[in-house]
Amino acid sequence: MRYFIAIYIILIVLTVSILGFRGSTSKNTPVEVFPDMDRQAKFKAQTVNPIFSDGSADRLPVLGTASRGNAYDLENVFSSKPVLKSHAFKTGKALSGDWVKNTSSVVKVDLPLIRLGKEKYDIHCSVCHGEYGNGLGVLSKFGLAPRNLSDPSQMGTYLESSGEWTDGQIYHAISMGSASGIMLGLSDKLTPQERWAIVLYVRTLQNFVGQATTSSKKMGS
Repeated sequence: MRYFIAIYIILIVLTVSILGFRGSTSKNTPVEVFPDMDRQAKFKAQTVNPIFSDGSADRLPVLGTASRGNAYDLENVFSSKPVLKSHAFKTGKALSGDWVKNTSSVVKVDLPLIRLGKEKYDIHCSVCHGEYGNGLGVLSKFGLAPRNLSDPSQMGTYLESSGEWTDGQIYHAISMGSASGIMLGLSDKLTPQERWAIVLYVRTLQNFVGQATTSSKKMGS
């Protein structure tokens, strides 16, 4: 019985010590059983960090980082003369509801844009669709059958249409993904300009495959 009373008193003291004085003021450092990450060893945004030569805690992304989020085109957002892009540029559809047929109608088509498309395609698309868009990416080795993008006739059935796609439909698929959910949208990872660049690069792959097919047929004949 005496042990029970002693244990009982100890439990009461511990309970009061831990819970009884919550909310009261004291000059002593409080005992935190569960700190819940209230204090972290980190630098907050827009503060001084003596580790770096410029003394800034805010750092640019590591070179080659695949971006996430929607904070893109910040220079244009904070510009005194922002450039407002068209509805077709942002959605792949004209105001009439028709799909954009050619990338050249919404962006300036040049070699740097094709290079940008290849860079972003290699990062975000090649793992499934393959380096040359033939559907023979890494995932094809695990029983999946990604779409053969290099053949225009096989690009349908991803969303609501079949047959050869317009550039606007390809842009929409890159942005929103497939209706089946197998392919996820990349609108949170790629700017509209980068998505149109991928569309242009996919068309370049198709032209390359078409020329290769024509050459092989001539050689066969």
